[in-house]
Amino acid sequence: MIITFFRRTLVSLLGLPALLAAAPSLDVRPTAIPPVIDGRLDDPAWRTAAYSDALRQLAPLEDAPPTERTEFWVTFDSDFIYVGVRAHDSGGAAGIRAYSMQRDQDSGSDDIVRIVLDTFHRQSDGYFFALTPAGGKHDGLIQNKDQPNYQWDALWHGKVSRDHTGWSAEFAIPIKSLAFDPALSTWGFNLGRAVRRKQESMRWSGALRTKSTTSLPHAGEIRGITGLQQGRGIDLKPYASVTRHSDPTPDEEQVEFNPGFDLIWQITPSLAATFTVNTDFADAEVDERQVNLGRFSLFFPEKRSFFLQDSSLFTFAGIQRNPLPFFSRRIGLASDGSKVDVLGGIKLTGRTGPLSVGLLGVHTDRHRGVDAKTLVVGRAAVQVLAESSVGAIFTHGDPRTNGDNQLAGVDFNFAHTRLPGKRTLTLRTSLQGTDSDRAGGKGNASTLSIRFPNEPFEFSLFYSRISEDYDPALGFVSRTGVHDLYFRNRYRWYFKDLPVQRLDLSVEGDWVNQLDGRRLDRTNWIGVEAENPNGDRVTANWQLTSEVLDNPFAIRPGIVIPAGEHSWGRGRVGAGTTTSRPVNAQVDLRHGDFYTGERTDYSAEIGWRPSSKIELGGEWELREIRLPQGEFDVRAASAKAVYTFSPDLQLSLLAQYDNFSEELGLNFRTKWTVQPGNEVFLIINQGYDVMDDHFRPTENETSLKGSWTYRF
Repeated sequence: MIITFFRRTLVSLLGLPALLAAAPSLDVRPTAIPPVIDGRLDDPAWRTAAYSDALRQLAPLEDAPPTERTEFWVTFDSDFIYVGVRAHDSGGAAGIRAYSMQRDQDSGSDDIVRIVLDTFHRQSDGYFFALTPAGGKHDGLIQNKDQPNYQWDALWHGKVSRDHTGWSAEFAIPIKSLAFDPALSTWGFNLGRAVRRKQESMRWSGALRTKSTTSLPHAGEIRGITGLQQGRGIDLKPYASVTRHSDPTPDEEQVEFNPGFDLIWQITPSLAATFTVNTDFADAEVDERQVNLGRFSLFFPEKRSFFLQDSSLFTFAGIQRNPLPFFSRRIGLASDGSKVDVLGGIKLTGRTGPLSVGLLGVHTDRHRGVDAKTLVVGRAAVQVLAESSVGAIFTHGDPRTNGDNQLAGVDFNFAHTRLPGKRTLTLRTSLQGTDSDRAGGKGNASTLSIRFPNEPFEFSLFYSRISEDYDPALGFVSRTGVHDLYFRNRYRWYFKDLPVQRLDLSVEGDWVNQLDGRRLDRTNWIGVEAENPNGDRVTANWQLTSEVLDNPFAIRPGIVIPAGEHSWGRGRVGAGTTTSRPVNAQVDLRHGDFYTGERTDYSAEIGWRPSSKIELGGEWELREIRLPQGEFDVRAASAKAVYTFSPDLQLSLLAQYDNFSEELGLNFRTKWTVQPGNEVFLIINQGYDVMDDHFRPTENETSLKGSWTYRF
């Protein structure tokens, strides 16, 4: 009886009778005359290109015929990969959602066509490129098999056109923008399309709700790719910026002129060396302002292009942030976010056969009592079994102090994406060791991650053990001396012909203990989310939290939470409208106990896209903290306005305010892409002291930067 019960349970969870269908493939042929990239599919090259219209719907109905037809063609020559797409639409021009021409702004508002390239056919890392019917270009890296990294920008060409029966898109991806294995004539490939007004998604390969288009193990294949040329494989990118500081720090000049260059040498099509001299990050986007009411550090994502190039090769054990052995924001940025000059660096990245390698060395200038530093990171991984890998990482150097620091780690990443029933299972484990002058000796950290990202049942678990002296000087850790266990379970239902199309029930937990087993913190959630066929949704959850404070905690100056164990519960309700309409909004209310008192959080977000050129948005948040020790409010707000003259010329204004700093920050940014790789930026950062309702200008930083790319 026990065996029968176990067998039935396994069949239910894994769907043993249903096996994964073979991935589709296309035999592609080169073209002698390349197509003109203008968004119109009238070139002779498309008549002989490999063709398919065999997309399948994955939402709202999984593996069903799509309601709108999509055709695509693939061809190539020695310099480019070309993809043409015809997106038919029975709603005509009125049915197409084309709200944004912004680059890399995929808010879910626009119809979109996305292509995926796995140039090493290893189902581990790759590239994606996308176009919207307004002409918006999106691109990025794929790492850890399916995780998109939107911060990376490539040099490529894409144009669209619209008419009364739908829209068309043309992609031309330069071979020089890709790393690849010239010995392979077969690449992983996928194409997906979204029709926003119907909340419908379709895909050429792997039409599974639980898998994204960027899931490389579920991509199809394009075969016959040969004769690709990278020339000498050299990209020279000189740049220069002029920056004026109205209130310079002791280490800054009033006006700074920073010339420099990046040199990328594609030693082989699969191995690249990048040299940087006097690296300048004036064009990097500003961070979103966050107000920290907790005891531990906040995490901000990397946005600088030099560190994003081939960043997927430095990922380790699938760790997102804690305990992360390498976090590139530690280089060139001080702990308070101020800039540290990067005098030069070299990066060697590539893949050969089953081996991938990444080596980074950077020399930073002295700052605030810290000597000039040479910082080094190395990472290597080798594929084992069918979809798994074993790897190692090391770092050397401490950008925070004049002391020394080393880290070494090993990881094993197991994946099985072709379980019966089209299920996926991943298991990752790692061990790290550090030797730090700052921490006073040696420390270690170990992790275990299990993911079963399927439907109707999804499960994930992440466990870490972090010793007291673990100190990744070039990484990120928010807390040491603990065991941390996080888990999440979700069950999902789909309904037809009902006001509710999807219903999720989730249970989550985050448990933290000291290394001796003493309980510290517990947080448990139970929640539901419902979505209608239009994409509007409502959410509700209940959270129970328990925290042990060994020492009093000053949450605000003069307001101290006493030591001891504190427990409380909080509820949340929220609602959001679909972004497929010109106006979308989201509101949230959270209320309950908080340490020794009460807390109520209100938040609202609104977006308005009156045309494809204009996008407006705003966010507002109020946290009311009422404690016996004192009362205070946290207010934060931001507003953004973007005017896009064309996909190549964009102006944006971002305003951010919070009442903790009593400062209003304005960021004005103009980006003009003269042609792919040749760009001009004008960035103005202006601060205002708004204490006592006065707008007193504080620091101002104005930068003009130009960069050009020469390919040989």
